[in-house]
Amino acid sequence: MSEIIAFSSSEQSLLDQCGIYLDIHHPTLASLLHTKIQDLELLASIVGRSSSLDSDLGLSQQARSLGTLAEKLTNQGIEEVVNLPAKASLGRSFTVAKLHLFGFLLKIPSLSHHSAQILERYHAILFTLMAEDLYISIIAESNGKEHWAQQATGELLLMWEKRGNAQSELFAPALQQLWEVRHSFVPVLGTLMGTVELLQLSFRLPQRWSEFLSMHGNDIQVVHALNEFLFSLSYEQLAGLQQIMEEKGLKAVSREEANHLLKLRPNQSLEGSDAQELSAIHLYRSFLRRNDLARLRRDTGRNGPHRTLEQQLLLFLWSEEIS
Repeated sequence: MSEIIAFSSSEQSLLDQCGIYLDIHHPTLASLLHTKIQDLELLASIVGRSSSLDSDLGLSQQARSLGTLAEKLTNQGIEEVVNLPAKASLGRSFTVAKLHLFGFLLKIPSLSHHSAQILERYHAILFTLMAEDLYISIIAESNGKEHWAQQATGELLLMWEKRGNAQSELFAPALQQLWEVRHSFVPVLGTLMGTVELLQLSFRLPQRWSEFLSMHGNDIQVVHALNEFLFSLSYEQLAGLQQIMEEKGLKAVSREEANHLLKLRPNQSLEGSDAQELSAIHLYRSFLRRNDLARLRRDTGRNGPHRTLEQQLLLFLWSEEIS
């Protein structure tokens, strides 16, 4: 058993302020908020009561520990939910429910004076979910012996046990910044200058991206993963677009023109089509879809990126820490 704290002190303070305001001005919404908070606190206690990941239940010849669980994760299909410990599955449900709580607050217009704080918490929780998926994807492609696989496993197990932020602050700001400014420094598809060169010329590029691209910008896997990230088109869609452009004698097209040439339905964009959704949601959806495609290519030996840009970046950041 391990205690799971439903809300940090800053989160609790924010919820208290929102609750007080809604109690006065919107009692019905206030009642709903209080119920959601109580449900989350109850769920946190259930996660905390679940068997610890390093506790030995005495049901097998080999004693259970974080080490044996790490070995199982790298050998028995970590991406299959039936192989996950109950504490991990319940904990993820808790995190999703917490995300929905702050998403609920974002939708209340009268709480606009708290919107910046609410959005900050929403993003932090969303990137925690993304970190969990990212660690799982890294472990799934490993043989368990790489230094980065061991680090990913350790971070993931710690997250499952404590429901912390899983080092998402290490990569989340860089990803979000690149996602939000990508339209400004990659204006068109098919320009003579490559994506990497355009990024390196951008004055708005964070230092970490400059270092990453300087070291790995010539890696074709990184280039393909970067193109998918920036254009919200898969490697396969981009290859089809290049062929159409050659046939039509086009040198460059905008994102909108690319969608038209490919005859894509709105939901075929990797990030989705709902313009009203938060930018971070578009990024998270794009990551999940690109991750599925990368795994499929890796498993079938197909051309295209076998890792997402997020995986490439995190492995780079970890290697920098070690060096």
